[in-house]
Amino acid sequence: MKFTPLDIQRRDFGKVFRGLEEAEVRTFLHEIAGEWEELLGENQKLKEEILDSRERLRQYHEQDRIFRETLLQAQRTREDVLDGANRERDLIIREAQFKAEEVIREAQQHVVEMEVHLRNLRMERLKFLREIESLMDRTRRHLQEEAPDVYVAAPPTLNLEGLDLSALEDPTLPPRQL
Repeated sequence: MKFTPLDIQRRDFGKVFRGLEEAEVRTFLHEIAGEWEELLGENQKLKEEILDSRERLRQYHEQDRIFRETLLQAQRTREDVLDGANRERDLIIREAQFKAEEVIREAQQHVVEMEVHLRNLRMERLKFLREIESLMDRTRRHLQEEAPDVYVAAPPTLNLEGLDLSALEDPTLPPRQL
């Protein structure tokens, strides 16, 4: 059974012949009622503080859960971003390697084409020089046969007769003088 301070103050005791001093009992009951009232107030205040503390603790637990979830999500996002960046890096590297190989193939093909073209030009040059020399031989023979008194061979022309034309194919040799 719970007693309130008011119950303590209004409590009546039976009177007996050699009983206690009523004023002292009343004073004592008022003092106890006052202290009891203070204890009840303090008890109520402590209950409210406990409820408030429990609510704050619940909020802290909720915040902790949210922080943990956020941290976990941030770690997952970081891993996803790193994975994406690594995949993109690998793709860029593969593309660059492919392009480099393509450029090298094109350059090698161009070198081959240039070598073929250079070889063809050398052959054409050699053919042209042989045709010129043949034309000069025919012209000289024709002039010697048709007008031997008019045509006198010049000394540089005589030097051409003994030259080896195969040396014209080697680009490291000095050019032939006519």
